[in-house]
Amino acid sequence: MNNENTLLIGNGFSRVIFKDMPSWGSLFENVESAINNYTVLYEVNLLKDKDQTDNNVKEEIINKIKKIHLLGKINDYILDLDKFGELLNKNNINNIITTNYDNGLELILCEKCGYEEVKAEGLIKEEIYSIRTYKKYMNSKNNHLIKLWKIHGDIDRIKSITLGFDQYCGSLAKLSEYIKGTYKSNKGVECNESIIKKCKNQTFDNISWAELFFNTNVYIIGFGMDFSEIDIWWLLNKHKRIKNDVPQIQNNIFYLYNNKYDDKDKKRDIFESLDAFEVEYRGIDSDENYIRNIFREVNRNASEIK
Repeated sequence: MNNENTLLIGNGFSRVIFKDMPSWGSLFENVESAINNYTVLYEVNLLKDKDQTDNNVKEEIINKIKKIHLLGKINDYILDLDKFGELLNKNNINNIITTNYDNGLELILCEKCGYEEVKAEGLIKEEIYSIRTYKKYMNSKNNHLIKLWKIHGDIDRIKSITLGFDQYCGSLAKLSEYIKGTYKSNKGVECNESIIKKCKNQTFDNISWAELFFNTNVYIIGFGMDFSEIDIWWLLNKHKRIKNDVPQIQNNIFYLYNNKYDDKDKKRDIFESLDAFEVEYRGIDSDENYIRNIFREVNRNASEIK
């Protein structure tokens, strides 16, 4: 079994680590406060004004995020943030998937943990979607390389910011092609083998972050698991369906929910869905030991798997 681990990090992680990190709802103005789903918020915001364009709305959101000066805004009560990279290396974590657009994770890796961005040789970046685009960070002291996959876009690539039904569905279509082995980009990148064949033959191409859901243990952290996140739910569904028929798939997926915000009774439909997809979940505290709490669970799960 491949004992490699992957982190999937959402906005909840950044809201614990950084001061004044906005919630999704606060990024939208002049919409009904009763609307909690940010995908719907985006559509309402866009459609209310016929002169608005996708890029205009995205630029407004990005400008709000950029006004938050992350450097020096880290919550000083968080312990062991400078050991984040060391803990990644120790726990065989070589990939981080994130739905965040901001550069908070880059800041932690480079300013706190001694990593430097290195050129991703041979990578042809996508303009709109983020199925196979990543950044690379190297810690020369520990000889540890991290791939950072910003799957819902990057503030450095405005068109890639995934908001609204149109782009979510477009992204999902690209993911589906990749899983089926029919993926082709207009940049000449192709994937001709289905994930089922890859898993059976253990012949992974490392082109997309989607593969990590089938050949590494995935730890979902700081992520609300809202059903609007259709790409993640779709992959969880595919993982469960394919794993039933392909014994070579031995990885596990874990959801480390926030004890403070994620009420299992109020989110019963989410946790019942996680049960159906055989995603194991455990609560962690978002206190000063947040980093320790995360990696304690990674260590615990690794021991139990052994």
